[in-house]
Amino acid sequence: MEIGEILKTYRAQAGITQQQLASQLGYKIPQFISLLENGHSKVPLNIIADLVAILKIPENVILDSLVQAYEKEARRHLNRKTKKRA
Repeated sequence: MEIGEILKTYRAQAGITQQQLASQLGYKIPQFISLLENGHSKVPLNIIADLVAILKIPENVILDSLVQAYEKEARRHLNRKTKKRA
């Protein structure tokens, strides 16, 4: 499951709005949460611990998702470099 889907699912389960979550994280506008949930923005690593605590996301769930996301991105970059050299 992508990290945005995880955030959306756990936020809904917690009964927290995007506005409330943004506020608890120190952001003034809920669009920040919307961007994260819809995959339009990466989750800043400095708020991961807060997201886990607020939304009660199991650490292994969020870590697995982050590793998968960064692995996909790294592979894309590696493939581009490899194709340029060929």
